[in-house]
Amino acid sequence: MSVSLILNERVISRSRVGELPNLPPSVAIVYPVEGGPFEVETYRTFGQRWFGKNRACYVVDLSDHRRQASVNKTPLTCKDGGHRFQATIDVGFRVHDPAMVVSRNVRDALTVVYGYLTDRIRLQAARFAITEAMAAQLTVNQELDREIRLPEGITIYYCKVQMEPDQAAARHIQELEEARRRAKLGAHAHDARRSETYSDEDIEDIRAAGRRRRQADERAALGNTQLDFDNLIREHLVRHPEETTHALELLARVRETEATQHEIRDQRHAEMVKYLIERGVVREVDLPGLRQGVLGPSTPGTGVAGVLERPDAGQPASFASGATPGRPDYAASAPAAAAQGGPVQWGGSTPPPAVTPPSGLIPVYVVLDTSQAAAGCVTDLGNALRSVQTLLANSPDVAAAIRLSVITYADGADVVLRLTEVSWRTGVPGLNISPGCRYRPVLRRLLDLVPLETERLKEQVPRVLRPVVFFLAVGQAEDDTEWPAAHADLMAHKYFPHVVACGIGADRARVVQRLASRPELGVVAVEGADLAQSAVQFSVLLQQTLLHLGRSAIAGGMELRLDCPQGLRPVTQEQ
Repeated sequence: MSVSLILNERVISRSRVGELPNLPPSVAIVYPVEGGPFEVETYRTFGQRWFGKNRACYVVDLSDHRRQASVNKTPLTCKDGGHRFQATIDVGFRVHDPAMVVSRNVRDALTVVYGYLTDRIRLQAARFAITEAMAAQLTVNQELDREIRLPEGITIYYCKVQMEPDQAAARHIQELEEARRRAKLGAHAHDARRSETYSDEDIEDIRAAGRRRRQADERAALGNTQLDFDNLIREHLVRHPEETTHALELLARVRETEATQHEIRDQRHAEMVKYLIERGVVREVDLPGLRQGVLGPSTPGTGVAGVLERPDAGQPASFASGATPGRPDYAASAPAAAAQGGPVQWGGSTPPPAVTPPSGLIPVYVVLDTSQAAAGCVTDLGNALRSVQTLLANSPDVAAAIRLSVITYADGADVVLRLTEVSWRTGVPGLNISPGCRYRPVLRRLLDLVPLETERLKEQVPRVLRPVVFFLAVGQAEDDTEWPAAHADLMAHKYFPHVVACGIGADRARVVQRLASRPELGVVAVEGADLAQSAVQFSVLLQQTLLHLGRSAIAGGMELRLDCPQGLRPVTQEQ
């Protein structure tokens, strides 16, 4: 498309102007003059005068022209240099100097007009980002909103430009907008999820508070009730009477299991007492009741209590303290000898003194490693528990000041003896080797048990001393990077225990240092010690420390003192 302003391609005679086809109503006749300027004659009708009738001339179109075009060939690059605008131009122009049009031989006016306009638009487009097409359009139209006289003799009297991103840039902007919308939706969704989470947390807090309140009411209601299995069955039947048959079946199985366990325990106790009598440790004349229960068939067995029940068990307090004349006397035992592994002396004629209630109670937790690494000493650890029972049963004053619990750990943690006052009636748990070795489960179990059981003891006695944990480490922990956090949580609790850590086996010094609550509470086996022998030494250490703890509690204080037997050394001591 082109607009020709010179209507004849070569000069023609003035008389032939009227022969030109499609002659516009407004033209200018330009006469070339040799050696001088062009002469211009304008007319609007053919009735005007003609001078120089037959002179050679050019006919120049003076009428107004309006055109629209899209700028495609000239790139309108935006500010970032990577994207382009596309523009549509609506332009109006006319000739104001026909002589200049002829002298410059302007055959196509659009080339001149569009060339000028695209240069101006291109300069302005470079100032704006691809997303600012409307601002660029406004700036360009403000600049071109005037009459513009071009040196080629053409006047631009009207120009409006419409600018927008090209197809590639439009896709880019669309993608940006989509990303922005997705981000905004994501932010709203995030806020909604946060609000829901906070709401769920609030509701859970309310439910937890309700559970705690109900549990507190139940504990208060059951505070004066003995929580044995029979009472628990009764409570269950009150709440769920439709499960009576199932509850009675469970009760029957429990009774059968208890009877079997009692028979096995009584048999073992009977064998042990026979051995003691044969060796002269216990005289038959001093223990007629015990002898009759073990050796004589004339009286029934002792039942659940077992044959090692003290002769004064189950009697009134005055009778147990020796107030009833004629009863064989039961002498006080020698706990120190028991701690060293020596025989316990029985007999004598002095009645045992009444046990004075201690000034405070000490919860004690014995944590034993039953992983594969402890397979060589598991029998000795079982013997250690039986030795502790013998020690405390023979020292009722110390036993009254201590509540003992036993926890085993391997891949998990099991409470094999719940916190209890140890006596001859206490069943010694068996120990079984299990795969795995992780500290975190047992530390988390301690974090659950210690505060709960300390609170329960505080409801029963006026004074509860800080708990003590004896932690035996044999195997290498598989969760070495995880358990320190659980240990830190336990130590951060207001009821944090004193942790006595004992390591037996190879390379246990470092883990003992990390487990013990204070450096002086860590002990390890000497280098090259036999694993089973080290377990025996741990038993001696445990018994001696329990004696110190119990006696200090009786005196109204708490003295945690470790006297390492031969074969163990403090971890702080240099090799």
